Formats: sequence, structure tokens, C-alpha cells
Amino acid sequence: MTETALPRVLCVDDEPNVLAAMERNLFDEFDVVVALSGEAGLEAVSRGEHFAVIMSDMRMPGMDGATFLSKVREVSPDSVRVLLTGQADLESSIAAINKGAIFRYLCKPCPKQELVSALNDAVSQHRLICAEKELLATTLTASVKTLTEVLAMVAPWAFQRSAFAQSGVLHALPKLGWPDEWIYTIAASLSQIGCVGVPADIIQADVAQRKLSQDEKKLIQEHPDVAGRLVERIPRLGLVAEIIRHQAKAASPGAPIEVIRGAHLLRATLELERHAARGRSLERPWEILRAVQPAIPEDIIKALADFRANVAGVRTAHFSELMPGWVVDEDILTTNGLMVLSKGHELTDTAISALQRLLAANAVKEPIQVRGLPDTAASS
Repeated sequence: MTETALPRVLCVDDEPNVLAAMERNLFDEFDVVVALSGEAGLEAVSRGEHFAVIMSDMRMPGMDGATFLSKVREVSPDSVRVLLTGQADLESSIAAINKGAIFRYLCKPCPKQELVSALNDAVSQHRLICAEKELLATTLTASVKTLTEVLAMVAPWAFQRSAFAQSGVLHALPKLGWPDEWIYTIAASLSQIGCVGVPADIIQADVAQRKLSQDEKKLIQEHPDVAGRLVERIPRLGLVAEIIRHQAKAASPGAPIEVIRGAHLLRATLELERHAARGRSLERPWEILRAVQPAIPEDIIKALADFRANVAGVRTAHFSELMPGWVVDEDILTTNGLMVLSKGHELTDTAISALQRLLAANAVKEPIQVRGLPDTAASS
């Protein structure tokens, strides 16, 4: 086993002798990577290398430190940003703090002890950020899954729509390479929770493009705001709530980058869902999305270009064959007509056990239609 890896720090400065001095002074406590310009620093980050701390000189030709760190914030938001400069004037300090959300502002020349202390504080901050992200990506995601299962029982049609949206988001995210993927998947999962108070017949009429009364239109138009108000009450889900609010429209240019991106992606997946719900083909999703207004960014259209083109075939399965991760392709009802699982529900161990118990009590019938099977099962 190797020793614990040193915290990785990216140092950006246009003076080679300064970078050489940093490497000498920091090598025994940090894994130091250097870059001679903001452009070179961005290239290092874009290669996928993860840095706990990114430290930049303020005054550099071309891209200054404030601009560089603001761009870094977009592509590597978990990296803690430190500005090191000889220009200790108020104006540059304010610009750097506002544009790059700087953790620490240090003046050159900076004594080694002070520099090492600041970097250690930055590494500690990075660990806190990562620990919080882990909490959000596990505990909070599990809680959201419980909420969506409740949605599946209370409003199956709304669950089907959010399940489709989540499927599209999960398909697109690996291609988009955005950080904090949990934000976008949770937004898709909870996007239709505001529909709980909308009668199913109104939703069905909207999908079928039948004429609605003004009151009915208002219920449809307001459900994103209703969902946003519900979700914003959950700690740490402020950005998710804003994405949900903008699921039918583009976010304002001044909104956080996560909201702008997430709103576009959610709107795109829901547009495809509406198209599919009306019985139309999804063979060429890029044509559907390029006709949407306001316009959806091209990178999102490309990420969804092959969405659902290679979905595994539907087959019948008995309850003893079911496995977690498979998706129900029909509404499952009890023998007296009560909803058990709606079409689009992803099977879990709990759901499978419940179905098997109901079957033993002769309360449901098998086989059922499922999809999303592994190739080996699908071909059996």
C-alpha cells in the first residue's frame, strides 16, 4: 500500500522563477502542479486532473488571476481558490473576490510559513466541501428517492413524467461532463411533485392537446412554482428548486450556472417526454429539440441525440425473475383495481418483495411487462 497522497495544488504564475520557488518550498507538503498562464491552468483542469487548491497570481498577460479563477469556478467548483498578488490594491481585491469566490487573498512576497498555512487552511476547506457533497449525494438522494416513490403511489402519471426526465438527464450527464451531477438528477426526480394537486384528467387533456379552461391552464402553468416552493424548504436544495421553477422556460442570464444548465436540460427531457406521451416517434430527438423555443443549447441537444435510440426491448417476466434496476412497462394493479406500481417505475428490492407477497395472496397477477433488461436477459 502506498502512503496517503499529498493534497494536489495547482500554481499559476507567468514568472517561471516564481513557480520554481513554489515547487521547492511546497514539494514536501503538497503535490504541486504549475502552469505559466491562465489558459494553461484551465487546460490542466479541463484534462480532468482534480486539484484541492488552485492558486493564481493576479497580474498576468492575457487572462488575469481574477478572470482565471472565475472560469475555474465553473469547471471545478470544488477546488478552493487562492489569489497571490503583488498588486495589493482595493480594486483588484474586490474584482477577484466577486468574480472567483476567493477563499484567501495573499500579498507577494508571501513568506513560506504564511503560504503553507494558507494552503493547509484551503485543503481543510476542500475536505469540508467534499464531505458535504458526499452527504448530499448519498443521504439526501436516498430521501429524495423515498419522496419519488410516494409520488408514484399518489400521482402515477406525474411519476412517469419525472422518471422519463431523470432517465434523459442520466443519459446526458456523462457526455456533458458537468460537476455536481446530483443537482440535475434530483431536479428531474422532483420536477413533477407540484402536479400532485392537478387532476389526472387535466394532465391527460394537456398531453392530448385538447382545449383547457383558463383555470385548468393556470393549474398546469403553476405546477413548477408549486414544486419549487416545496423543494426550497429542504436544506441544500436551493439550486434544485430554481431549476424546477424554470423547467418550462430559460433561466435569466444572471442565474447561477447550475440553474441555467439544469433548466435547459430538464426542459429538453420534458419536451421529449411530451412528444413520446403523444405517441410520436423519438427516433430523431435532435430534430424535436432544435424546434423548441427558447432555444436549447447545442451541447445538450447533442448529449440527447441518441437518447432512447438503444433502449432494451420490452418482455414479459414473472415476479420470481424480477431484478432491481428493471423498469415496469405497464401499470400494475391489484385484482380489485388499486394501483401498486405505475408504468416507468424502477424496481427496487422492496418493490419486488411487495409484488411477491401480493402474488402469494392472489392480489395481483403475473407475468408483467418490463424493460431495461441486460442483453443476456433480453435475448432469452
